[in-house]
Amino acid sequence: MFRRMLLFIVIAGVIVSLLGLGARAVPVQAQIGGGNLLVNGDFESGAGEAWPFQDGIPEVQIAPGWRAFYVDQRPAYAKIPDYCAPDDSHCAWGRPEFRGTSAAEFAYRIHGGFLSQKYFSWNRQHEAGLYQQVSNITPGTILRFQVYMQTWSCLPGEQWNDCPTGHLSNQPAPMHTKVGIDPTGGTNPWSPTVIWSPEKDAFDVYTLFTVEATAQAGTVTVFTYSRADWPEPWPRISNDVYIDDASLVAIGQGDLQPTAAPPATPGLPEPTAAVPAAPAATSTPRPDGAVIHVVQPGDTLLGIAIQYGVELEELQRLNAGTLGPSNLIIVGQELVISGTAITLPTPTPQATALITTPLLTPDATTPVAVAPTPQTDKAALCVLTYNDANADLMRQTSTEGLVPGTVVSLVGVNGPAGSYTTDGISEPYCFQNLEPGNYILRQTPANGYTPTGPAEWGVMLSAGQTYALELGYTWGASPAPAVEQNTPEATDPTPAPEGDSGKVASTLMKIVQISGIVVAVLAVGVGVLFFLSRRKV
Repeated sequence: MFRRMLLFIVIAGVIVSLLGLGARAVPVQAQIGGGNLLVNGDFESGAGEAWPFQDGIPEVQIAPGWRAFYVDQRPAYAKIPDYCAPDDSHCAWGRPEFRGTSAAEFAYRIHGGFLSQKYFSWNRQHEAGLYQQVSNITPGTILRFQVYMQTWSCLPGEQWNDCPTGHLSNQPAPMHTKVGIDPTGGTNPWSPTVIWSPEKDAFDVYTLFTVEATAQAGTVTVFTYSRADWPEPWPRISNDVYIDDASLVAIGQGDLQPTAAPPATPGLPEPTAAVPAAPAATSTPRPDGAVIHVVQPGDTLLGIAIQYGVELEELQRLNAGTLGPSNLIIVGQELVISGTAITLPTPTPQATALITTPLLTPDATTPVAVAPTPQTDKAALCVLTYNDANADLMRQTSTEGLVPGTVVSLVGVNGPAGSYTTDGISEPYCFQNLEPGNYILRQTPANGYTPTGPAEWGVMLSAGQTYALELGYTWGASPAPAVEQNTPEATDPTPAPEGDSGKVASTLMKIVQISGIVVAVLAVGVGVLFFLSRRKV
């Protein structure tokens, strides 16, 4: 009887120990070069289950580990459409609806995995975002917050409740999209302690946002932010934001600079400036006297206009035909700041709809000063694929060469618009004589390469515009199988149940480890019983 009781106590002790191991959360200290410090940074946690409602609000459904913030009533700086009464604080403004988005529904709204966070306001402006507090940070640690975001803004067509360009933006309004870090750990996105990235457009394409800050306390907070803005003010029926694949990593140790505490003013303060202090502008004069600015990472057309003290409209006029949708510019692009506007040649009409036009010299290293353009009532899309060795989505022309064997296909609203296989020599390749409108560029990677950006890119082309895309790839991993996208011509795929070999292996390893503990404890128990039985004899 005594031995049975002792055996029961030993087994019960094992169970209690295992429960204690499973329930105790071990804090992860931020280490330089370590992993992601965010909880559910990939937004995959809770797959197959309904995400929780924040504060019990059914319209605010947030991925586990994150919280939403939003402005309920229209602020003074919001534009009021003509149909709104001045005293109606909810007309054309409101809290957005937060939901999860799955690859089964809208594969083109997912950056990685199966799920992403979405929030949207239908026919209303909004100001909102997500945040997450991260503890166990050593003050003085330099942190980098990165996240991919995509936006959709659509001006309705003949039918007021229908987007004429489908899931692609139509005459989008500014979304003021950015990310931030509060190094003091506060949760007020309007606090002056928050360090913000520059604003960037992310219409229809997942775009990487990055900001760095030095921790001032043992807890920091990361933010995503957007404000749907109708400056005309023409209402947009779609004002959507999609968020995926976020990370916070420690990248170094810096000098600890004290940060001023946030003001104690009650109520909701006005947001901080969208763009931090910009560095001094650098320019290069052309032989004809025009001043040229080479676009740097983080530049925006508005920011460049402010740096050089020129009107935004003048900058747009001087660079007409070279700007992307919503004033999109790319790193390395040359912009005329003053002097003679860029004059783009009109090519002789070709017998075929698509022609190859190299934009580089024969050695494929020196860019030609001016890119070609199609007829004034047509558009062009020029692409190249390169070895993105450091996976930073920015090409270093001196060290990151072109990648051959990539198939790029262009699809417009009227169907396929052409296909091309890169040779790694003559790119960029230009799809020319395109009708203005919305297009999707799809990629089939060469063997052994994986894209560092989205597998598909949405592009809106204007008449006379030449749009350039540089598509990065990394070597050494087999590309993920292509997912059929949610286009009008295709039905949504049904994805396989979520699975990850790494997670399975990790789970099996934990089972093996726990099993070892169980065996060891049972062995000790048996030894004790044997010893007691020998003593009784």
